[in-house]
Amino acid sequence: MLKVVQLLDLIDSDEMPDEELKKLLFTFECKTVLGEESDVQYFLREKAVQFDKMALSRTYLVFSSYHDKPYICGYFSITIKSLIIPKRVFAKLSNSLKHRLMGMGQKTEQANYECKGYLIGQLGKNYSETAKTAGMISGDDLLELAYDKIRESHRMVGGRVLHLECDDIPKLKDFYSRNGFVELENYESKNGLRLFVKTMDKVLKHS
Repeated sequence: MLKVVQLLDLIDSDEMPDEELKKLLFTFECKTVLGEESDVQYFLREKAVQFDKMALSRTYLVFSSYHDKPYICGYFSITIKSLIIPKRVFAKLSNSLKHRLMGMGQKTEQANYECKGYLIGQLGKNYSETAKTAGMISGDDLLELAYDKIRESHRMVGGRVLHLECDDIPKLKDFYSRNGFVELENYESKNGLRLFVKTMDKVLKHS
């Protein structure tokens, strides 16, 4: 059975000193295809606590159990962040996507297009030996848990679009496309990442 725990609750808890929390976060392992530390692993270990304390994002740990002992099987990080689409990229979108994204959007002072919404900053599975032995959570399940938290926020503050950036890796891009995200093909971030978007009406349909 999966249990979602907000990182901020652990930070504020008197029952988990900083060193114990750090040790817990370091049980999460996720390498790149080249065997290097991934951004997903680095964020959880080195930045997540600071980001939560500064209210820059909210991180949620997903726990399962193996031999009656809880372990982190995955996590996700979300924040409220507007989607900014450069004018040159927006011009090449299909008319239907333009309408869904910007029906209530607006132009910025730089003539870019802005749409209020949410960002999935991080989403990843634990590839530690414990997690692999116990049976890893699926990416679909992890994404659905993230949707649950985004829906809760949407009921309170609204928002029209969900977006995320990911590495230009076919398997990763196929995963998000299969889950209803649309890649903005003419967009590339400063870090060489690809942008995927999904309108909130489609996220809400799964609730």
